[in-house]
Amino acid sequence: MKTEIITSDVLIIGGGTSGCYAALTIAEQNPELKVVIAEKANIIRSGCLAAGVNALNAYITEGRKPEDYVDYATKDANGIVRKDLLLSMSQGLNRVTAKLEELGLVILKDENGKYVTRGNRNIKINGENIKPILAEAVKAQKNVKVINHVNITDYITEQDKVTGAYGFDVNEKIAYIFSAKAVLCATGGAAGLYRPNNPGFSRHKMWYPPFNTGAGYAMGILAGAEMTTFEMRFIALRCKDTIAPTGTIAQGVGAKQINSLGEVYETKYGITTEERVYGTVAENQEGRGPCYLHTEGIKEEQGKDLLKAYLNMAPSQTLKWIESGKEPNEQDVEIEGTEPYIVGGHTASGYWIDDARRTTLKGLYAAGDVAGGCPQKYVTGALVEGEIAAETILKDLKQEEEGQQSEGQASKEQLEKLAQAVDQEYESCFAEKNHSLARNRSRKPCRKSWMPTQAGSGRITATMRNSSISRKKKLTSFSH
Repeated sequence: MKTEIITSDVLIIGGGTSGCYAALTIAEQNPELKVVIAEKANIIRSGCLAAGVNALNAYITEGRKPEDYVDYATKDANGIVRKDLLLSMSQGLNRVTAKLEELGLVILKDENGKYVTRGNRNIKINGENIKPILAEAVKAQKNVKVINHVNITDYITEQDKVTGAYGFDVNEKIAYIFSAKAVLCATGGAAGLYRPNNPGFSRHKMWYPPFNTGAGYAMGILAGAEMTTFEMRFIALRCKDTIAPTGTIAQGVGAKQINSLGEVYETKYGITTEERVYGTVAENQEGRGPCYLHTEGIKEEQGKDLLKAYLNMAPSQTLKWIESGKEPNEQDVEIEGTEPYIVGGHTASGYWIDDARRTTLKGLYAAGDVAGGCPQKYVTGALVEGEIAAETILKDLKQEEEGQQSEGQASKEQLEKLAQAVDQEYESCFAEKNHSLARNRSRKPCRKSWMPTQAGSGRITATMRNSSISRKKKLTSFSH
């Protein structure tokens, strides 16, 4: 196996929403810094924005203020939030929206040139190409290097400071050792923890990207970082079979939730995110299912708008309408809840961070779905967190440069010894496997450590060994 050593000022793990915007922020504010983005897929179509979106769900509309968004998110999450994080996020929503438009995102406007709203906190967009827009902007930065198809598996730590990460090419036999002065985790949340809750031909489908596996959470836990609120799972209310978002219908055309008897039940349970899901489950359990969004009878023009809107995010829903031979205004849309997910963009699960998006591990920052305490981020909130984390990194690196040189970053000699150890470990593991197969025996699991625990300097260790921080501190929850 070939091992490559990549050294940079900043390593960004994950080239999704937050990761891309963090890279852009650093490039614009300090183009001298070398930034590396390690992306498991291809940055052009990766992360939660891969298929596009048809609205920006977090925006401070005319007549409202950031504090209003904080109140909404707090109520929607039953108070299980960090209001400081929500406020700093909310204050940047409109700023990053303007930047997206500047980069080329089409935001719908009315005859007066104002954004077309969808409810009290959303604006409509033509967002099928939102991720390519972000990715192209990142690739245009001379100081940013994007390495696609690299799966990051673990942090490198030195004296309880994160100084880099290990990664492996998903296509070739290449191991990577990344060394950086600052590391930003932007890997997204965790899908695949539960079997998809979809019957029939849709049993393989899930709402959240299946490649968001929770690796960022796992690496943080193993490194001894404080995490929070993993018991708070997100169950999305979605259109049956297509797993398409329901907000486009509920907010876009004001469709009510009804049961099989035609009764509107959302007034009985409430209209927060969790209440909409709970009400649907309860109605089914009590024998009044299936449940629907009542679109039959809406205006024909509204039906046409729905057909177009889903092409920007979930074209399978548009195709289902067409296949049925009925327009959206001629039939109701059946709805159901998904399986649970751990995702910090909708709930409060993830790294425990300060308001500047620092984690409890020195040198490690978190933004987007992997960061806890700040639910209802959606797209723009994730962008803001990437911006905040990037600005904090710039500030911390400047202070470090003025104080002492690159504290904790491994030397070239140490990295080379680490690379040799990685090569030896994997060659040994593969040799054992091949020998076992050649003798036609059942292969025993390779008991060797999947990452060297030590190389060169006794201070550099793989974080499969929990750092001393994990022994000193317990996991933190919002009860504090």
